[in-house]
Amino acid sequence: MRIEENGPETCKVARSGGFVLVRVPVRVLDDIDYSPLTFRYTIGGFVGRESKWPSSGKNEIALHFRIPLELFRDRERFTVEVLRPEEQSRPQVLWSARREVRWQSGTPGLEPLEEPAPTF
Repeated sequence: MRIEENGPETCKVARSGGFVLVRVPVRVLDDIDYSPLTFRYTIGGFVGRESKWPSSGKNEIALHFRIPLELFRDRERFTVEVLRPEEQSRPQVLWSARREVRWQSGTPGLEPLEEPAPTF
């Protein structure tokens, strides 16, 4: 299964002020069974809960996250993962995107991080 980002992610502070709302648009490039898929985020040392993949059957969707404001600190590492659960083992990561949190004039944002070079 191949997944790719489908446009820029967006970030904004929720009206209540206690959370940052993040939207990550993605596109699935293959026909697959979406039912077992989940997605989650990690920020710093915090791992967000896994959410079920939307059952709409569409190839283009947006992954939405509601992140506590106190976790969304400048230069913090933010990762999104799409997972396929595996019986009796860790879930298989099908796609991931790594970003770094940036704040500019009170507005949250995400900047891409370079992927580390493979080690042999």
